[in-house]
Amino acid sequence: MRKIPPLSLPLYLALVTGIVYGLISAFFQLSLPIWLISVVVVTGISFAISYFGIRKILYSQIEDINKEIIGSIQNTVFKNKMQSRGTNELGKLSTYVKRLIQEKTIEIDNLKELERMRKEFLGDVAHELRSPIFNVQGYIHTLMEGAMEDEEVRTRFLSKAAKHVDHLGILVEDLVTISRIEAGEIKLELEDFNIKELIHEVIELLDLSAKQKSIVLSPKYPDEQECIVTADLQKIRQVLINLLNNSIKYGRDGGLTTINLLETQNEVTIEIADNGEGIAEKHLPRIFERFYRVDKARVRTEPSTGLGLAIVKHFVEAHKQKIWVTSREGIGSIFSFTLDKSKEG
Repeated sequence: MRKIPPLSLPLYLALVTGIVYGLISAFFQLSLPIWLISVVVVTGISFAISYFGIRKILYSQIEDINKEIIGSIQNTVFKNKMQSRGTNELGKLSTYVKRLIQEKTIEIDNLKELERMRKEFLGDVAHELRSPIFNVQGYIHTLMEGAMEDEEVRTRFLSKAAKHVDHLGILVEDLVTISRIEAGEIKLELEDFNIKELIHEVIELLDLSAKQKSIVLSPKYPDEQECIVTADLQKIRQVLINLLNNSIKYGRDGGLTTINLLETQNEVTIEIADNGEGIAEKHLPRIFERFYRVDKARVRTEPSTGLGLAIVKHFVEAHKQKIWVTSREGIGSIFSFTLDKSKEG
């Protein structure tokens, strides 16, 4: 639809009035100069009356409506106040409506992305729960159908069922943890502690698992000087357990996992490096996502909830710190995260 400039309507009315007046006054046989002057005067008066009348009646009403709409939109929709670029009331209203459409479009896109993530998450949870439940169900039904009498089969099947139940319990616990983190229910309890002592505790805790695959867990820093950090000790313990567990679970037999500390004046970077199979570059941007696995085929041999690294990322970022990974296929991976050093130390 073609836009009509603000002066066009009164100008059209004035021209029509002038032409009609000119045709009527021609019957009175006025002299040409007087006739022309009277036509111009009538046209001018008609234009003035039309212009100010329309502006008074129409634009004053538009201005009142415009102010009410803009006030309502700004107070309830816009995140930030904005200045209109319009030179008249309709221009201002157009500016605000365009801004409203833009923000609502972004909001709708965000809601669509959240819905996609929700569906993906529910699908992943259903898949992760289904596998151990079906396995346990299969073992129990087999025993009930007659295998119970065979002591060796009974022991083996019950042992396998117990492992899947344990895995199910860990999965549910991780799901609860993720849910509580994202709901903001987990609070940090900051304290000063020696990160070197905590690393040694975690190494001792996982030493048996590492020895089963002949993997050596080796700190690469001097023990003499303490490294005091300010953090939530329990959360950082879980971060270290998850990262070292990962290096053991996906490391090669007879491999090596090193833990190194890089200190600056205000922070320390903890590096956990292994000489395992490494991670392809295409997987690195998604490695901390929930349920994301680089090699899904290995899940059968190395049970995992797929939530360990997601929990690690949440815990580190809750401290307002950074975590990242570098990796090369066939060479190994290095997971690194930062912590603030204690101001007391």
